[in-house]
Amino acid sequence: MATGSTLALSTPTNPAEGDKLTFHWTTDAPDAKNWVGVYDGTRLPGTGSSLLWKYTPGASGDVQLDTSALTGGPYTAYLLAKDGYGILAQTAPFSFRPKPAPVRPHLAVDALTATPVAPGAAVGVKLGGLWVRAAGAVTFRRTGGVSWLSVSSAGQVTGTAPATALADPAVLTVEAKDTAGNTDTLTLLVPVQAAGAPLRLKVAAWNLANAGAAFTDPVEKQLRVILTQGLDVLALQETAGTAAQTLATALGWYAQQTAGSVGILSRYPLAAATTPALPAVGVTVQLPGGRSARLWGAHLDETGYGPYAIQDGQTATQVAAAEAASTRGQQATALATAVKADIATGVPVLLAAGLASPSHLDWTAATGRPLNWPVTVALQNAGLTDAYRAAHPDPVAFPGATWSPTRKQRGSKPEPQDRIDQVQYAGPLTLVEAHTLATGRPQPDPAVTGNEWPSDTAAAVATFTL
Repeated sequence: MATGSTLALSTPTNPAEGDKLTFHWTTDAPDAKNWVGVYDGTRLPGTGSSLLWKYTPGASGDVQLDTSALTGGPYTAYLLAKDGYGILAQTAPFSFRPKPAPVRPHLAVDALTATPVAPGAAVGVKLGGLWVRAAGAVTFRRTGGVSWLSVSSAGQVTGTAPATALADPAVLTVEAKDTAGNTDTLTLLVPVQAAGAPLRLKVAAWNLANAGAAFTDPVEKQLRVILTQGLDVLALQETAGTAAQTLATALGWYAQQTAGSVGILSRYPLAAATTPALPAVGVTVQLPGGRSARLWGAHLDETGYGPYAIQDGQTATQVAAAEAASTRGQQATALATAVKADIATGVPVLLAAGLASPSHLDWTAATGRPLNWPVTVALQNAGLTDAYRAAHPDPVAFPGATWSPTRKQRGSKPEPQDRIDQVQYAGPLTLVEAHTLATGRPQPDPAVTGNEWPSDTAAAVATFTL
């Protein structure tokens, strides 16, 4: 083997079945008829034909071979001299990972609970938008359940609820089938509750990480999170100006979508939208029994992230001053003013937001890093209560970080982990529980594409009664 030649598999370095491989060669013995050939197992050049080959003229370069028909392994590629079998260089043995079986079209979830309806009220639930990876048109049919619920071929569930409330939700089972023969089933639960019955409202603040662009099947995964977690109202960030409406269309829900980062998604109707000169939007959520709540969604400016400045050696005093003077600090002050005006009316008020700032309730003497972060101080002074910290007063035992389940390194330093996404509240609401949410076991960067959780940020979730 010539000592002045090299051959290496350059891309992909961990091939799967179906991949075409690119090899990089260098040689101090170039010739127009030098070539690269691939051999299986332990076979050497000259013992039978190569599986694939191409000429490699010149002293160096890249050559791609159509290896898409190869499976398993091992294989070895050789750089061979002058149309013969003299070995100039060879790769390390390589194999192909099995290609994942294609995922058939299916429904995003196996079961879902519909928005509660009052006794005697009309039911309307849209299922058609939950069919994903479509292979031709899909039709729905009823396969079982209560007699007063039916489903159209397009997936529209209709019916009239009984005249009295039900102790348990009504059940309808439905089959979906597309023209390619793919089928799936779904169980729909429809609660029938008195109009004035106590209402549970599950609220989330969720940054979609550029609408999930870095993840496979982001909309399907987003739908699955919303439905399996029983979320009622979500304030979304990084929607790319479309995600809230896209999800609302698939679910048959309601949306208030801004042209920028922020969107509101709700199973209940929305009204009286307010869009101040902020990365924020306020809406009135119209709830059963004539009730309502005022909800604000926001995504404050992320420039000059405070924990980075602390990590890089600035003092708490320096960082607090910079925060107060920053665009983010000014936005927080304006947001607090807008929310305070709603609080003054006595209605239930909710803020679900990406604050791009830690909380002064987390950075305390107990955690060894006291800092009165101006953003959360301004919101507290407006009359808001931090739901997570109200449910979990000890920041040492319950840090509740939302940034980040996937970002773990900042260059050579660890990525600061902080609770920068929050649900806050005021007025006649009773907090039931609060938690952070990141489903599955998200893999850290850079191996995030296949994560079931389609974001780099955990959601902040809180449940209330009213």
